Amino acid sequence: MNRTIMTWWCAALLLTASLARDSAAQTQLSSEPGTRVWSKLQQTQLLDPYYADVVHEIADTLAQAAPGVWRGVQVNRAYRAGWLNIYMLDATQLRDDALLADEVPSFSRGSLKGGALTDEDTGIVFLNTATWKRLVAATVMKQNRVQSDLTSGLAVVDAIGLSAARRYWDPATLNTDTSEMRRAGWLLRGTVAFVLAHEMGHLRIGRFATTEATQLQLKDLTERQKDERLACPETLPGESQQQQRHEAAADMAAVKLLGQQCRIGRDGELRHNIYILGTNWYFLYAMGDKLLDIGRNTTSPVIERALRTLITDELYQRVIAESASNVRKGAVKLAFPKTHPPDYSRMIAIEQALRATPCGSGGLDLSSAQMMEMFRVRMCGSLTATQGVK
Repeated sequence: MNRTIMTWWCAALLLTASLARDSAAQTQLSSEPGTRVWSKLQQTQLLDPYYADVVHEIADTLAQAAPGVWRGVQVNRAYRAGWLNIYMLDATQLRDDALLADEVPSFSRGSLKGGALTDEDTGIVFLNTATWKRLVAATVMKQNRVQSDLTSGLAVVDAIGLSAARRYWDPATLNTDTSEMRRAGWLLRGTVAFVLAHEMGHLRIGRFATTEATQLQLKDLTERQKDERLACPETLPGESQQQQRHEAAADMAAVKLLGQQCRIGRDGELRHNIYILGTNWYFLYAMGDKLLDIGRNTTSPVIERALRTLITDELYQRVIAESASNVRKGAVKLAFPKTHPPDYSRMIAIEQALRATPCGSGGLDLSSAQMMEMFRVRMCGSLTATQGVK
């Protein structure tokens, strides 16, 4: 065979083999669940750049408190295995809850309502910017004294809608150099830091393993007692008890990231204080949000009077009365969800755990939270006593 022809033939053979390898690698890459998630979010144009640079900065400082766990941090970028991949999206634009059914079965508008969702298998954290914009707007209203407190601000956003409230969450407003906007920025940075730390905590501890959990069996309960038992973890099904313990473990993993911030960089001490301030703000938001939801799901005149006093009669009519649920879930069920420990209980545990970290705690006033826990313990003790359980 002619030497030139042989040379070209060999080159062609090598090129074909190389292309085949590249094609196989591309096929393998596209079969990666995380890569498919990225592609689908891009194709549906769900990604939202709302303060993505700030989220990246916060996540990076948290990741530095766990060296060697992640190869790097990225926000709204092509998926990379081993990295902390954060995808910000507006869940109100999600048209199909089954969009990621094959990659992340738990992904849906409902699961994103709380503001964040983590998938341990891919190492992805999803942030719902619609939830965050609602909180931003309410925070700005409170800091600018448009509303007296955070819960009232949330009620206003619910009443007029997120689009109508844009001037309160628009970057043009938040970036204004005033003392009110600087404080709002600190609160919101710290809130994002806690939520990210909690979701990163889930990635560190992995999915919860099934363990034994004893459920106290209660019989012949009154309607009120059926409601009250939801505040008593020991009376819940074993799976609910395990899930609550798992969420509490994620909080403790978050504390390890938050409690080292004073040692990272020259501004570590200030950052630590901001993150702890925001942690407290997050729980004020969570409890205020639940209070509004409780109002829509109870006929209690006591709760109605309290809400009318807190958010005004006009807002109560628009946000609570006109949006009341047809099937009322009851106040206790919403205040004590099966999936998480109560917000006030989480605050107590986090504050106590922070005291043992290098940077210390934020010195939160836990008197109200401790009173609520004492009330819960008494109620559960009375409930189990009627059943002869010790």
